[in-house]
Amino acid sequence: MGARHARNIGAYVPNARLAAVMDMDAGRSAEVAASAGALMFGDAEELIRSDAVDAVVIASPDPTHASLALACLAQGKPALVEKPLATEIADAIAIVERESAGGRRLLQVGLMRRYDPDHVAIAEAVRSGVVGRPVLFRGWHRNLPDAHPPTSRQVLVGAAVHDFDSVRWLLGQEVVEIHVRGVSIDPLRTDQWDLQIVTLTMDGGALAVVEVNKDSGFGYEVGVEITGSSGMISTPPLDSPVIRRDGELRQRVHSDWLGRFEEAYIREIQRWTAGILEGRPDGPSAWDGLQALAVALAGAASVERGSPVRLEPSPRPVLYA
Repeated sequence: MGARHARNIGAYVPNARLAAVMDMDAGRSAEVAASAGALMFGDAEELIRSDAVDAVVIASPDPTHASLALACLAQGKPALVEKPLATEIADAIAIVERESAGGRRLLQVGLMRRYDPDHVAIAEAVRSGVVGRPVLFRGWHRNLPDAHPPTSRQVLVGAAVHDFDSVRWLLGQEVVEIHVRGVSIDPLRTDQWDLQIVTLTMDGGALAVVEVNKDSGFGYEVGVEITGSSGMISTPPLDSPVIRRDGELRQRVHSDWLGRFEEAYIREIQRWTAGILEGRPDGPSAWDGLQALAVALAGAASVERGSPVRLEPSPRPVLYA
């Protein structure tokens, strides 16, 4: 993901340049740095403190996001933090409190579906009232299997946070209850669910059902369907052409998220840099990252208990109004 952000900055963002990179893999870091004429650092916090760096993209392993985001806040530097904002709720709360105390939005969370043209079209249609009052969200999020299969909790925190943000954003409502059921597709992993069906109850009365499949076996696919009081709207089917041959209909499926959301990633980093220069950040905030994580962790509790879990709404800080 870091390499893709680096590429996009160089190719599609005229108002910024890649100034420095850091990666635990020194060879990979040197390759990216050389291609952009950037500095190379061996320590992430040293890079964040450097006077050569005005803003930071955090695309490191999930458990490091919180500490690096806090380091950026300490330096007063804007950062695009890949999801999840944190892996523990206390860390996410600390980030929101620190940013709120500073009185200025510096962080944006990489919930890039908000920049995907298909999802933006759904959002605009729902806001216009074309389908009436939204009452049901259906979402699907299917991946090829990982080399290191995730735990049930990692499916929720590392993948489903995208879906939970989509639900909040597209419905304009907050989650008040979550129930997670699942199965293990891999018979050797009977104690962990790589296929989960998540049911959400929203504070505005709507329901949401999300399928998250981390072992689809066929490719990468994400989509949304929203039922309203007077109609229904959904993202279009696969964007590849339909081939009719040998008695079959065939369509290509994306192999990963980089292909499916290529345009979203470009728009995301373009809008992020523009927001910094304009002094008007408008992307998914640390508050959005906290809310998505809270839902994911409540989902993990639902897996452990085998029953629905209620979420207690927390007041939105003034900074994120």
